Amino acid sequence: MEFPAVALSLLVALRMSPLAAGSELQPHMPNVCAEQELGVVALRQPCVQALSRAARVWKQDCGGRRWCAGYEPRVVYYTGYRQVYQLRSQTTYRCCPGWSQLAGDAGCLHTLQTVSSAVLHSNKLKMEPYLSLYKVS
Repeated sequence: MEFPAVALSLLVALRMSPLAAGSELQPHMPNVCAEQELGVVALRQPCVQALSRAARVWKQDCGGRRWCAGYEPRVVYYTGYRQVYQLRSQTTYRCCPGWSQLAGDAGCLHTLQTVSSAVLHSNKLKMEPYLSLYKVS
C-alpha cells in the first residue's frame, strides 16, 4: 500500500473515532445503539478471621488465697481484605452499523459513505503536494 492511501485511511479512522469527537455518545442521540460489554472488575472483599487466645484474668477465692491469676479463652476477630475479580456487564453506546460520528457532532449523523467521500475530498486538498510525488491521481 502506498503512502497516500495509508495516510488517507489513517485520517478517515481518526476522524470517525469517537475519541476525536470529544462528546460522549448518549442513548437519546440519533443513530446511537446500546451494546452490552463484559468486563473484569477488581473488588476488595472483607475476610473476617477468628483467633482464639488465652487472656490472663484475676480470680477471687482460689485455693486459700483471695486473688490468683488464671487464664480464660478469648476470641479476637481480625478483618483482612482480599482482592477478588468479577465479570460485570456494562452498557456502552456506539454508532449503529452504517453510521459515523464526526468531530463536534451530537450523535451519529453521517453514513459511512458520506464520511469517507467528505474526508477524502477535504484531505485531497491538503495532500495534493504529496500526491504529485507518488504519482497517484
